[in-house]
Amino acid sequence: MTASMLQKIAIVVCVSVLAATTIDDATRRLSHDILEELIGINTTDSVGSTTAAANAMAKRLLDAGFLPADVKVLGPNYRKGNLVARIRGNSTPGLKPILTIGHLDVVEARGTDWTTEPFH
Repeated sequence: MTASMLQKIAIVVCVSVLAATTIDDATRRLSHDILEELIGINTTDSVGSTTAAANAMAKRLLDAGFLPADVKVLGPNYRKGNLVARIRGNSTPGLKPILTIGHLDVVEARGTDWTTEPFH
């Protein structure tokens, strides 16, 4: 099986799972608001700040009830921060922790590719 075929299968599976998931209006609105906030933060390497995006998401987690000890923004300098957050488990014996990793930076946006300012 080719890589292209595997990619197509993965897309079909992901779309099927998403289509089968029912999302209420409040969750849909919250998801939209979070993505809109993140997209609006310039996290490009040249002039942006991943710290700004990490701080914005840290605030959302704290506002949602996460403990301050479980939400940290860490990084090598003031512009390159990343969010580390702990989701506490229920201490079920035998279960192992899970680490989820993502990234906040984006590639440079060329002004000529946009009809509006890409960041606000």
